[in-house]
Amino acid sequence: MFAAAALAGALYVGGVAGAEPESVHYTVAPGDTLWEIAIDHTAVWEDPRPKVEAIREANDLSGYEIYPGMSLKLPSTV
Repeated sequence: MFAAAALAGALYVGGVAGAEPESVHYTVAPGDTLWEIAIDHTAVWEDPRPKVEAIREANDLSGYEIYPGMSLKLPSTV
């Protein structure tokens, strides 16, 4: 029984260890800011600033301006 559980656990870990988490796509609505988008995807006890930067990096944004209709990739860390 233990061997079967250990094998199942090893297969599960091996299957997800190299898997890249999927990103979520978000379409910018009028009035949205990177800060608000990050806050919406941040727990209340976490600092949203790293998430703002992760969104900028994932979308190759040089600044903080976003526009309605723009499709943003939200990394799985966000």
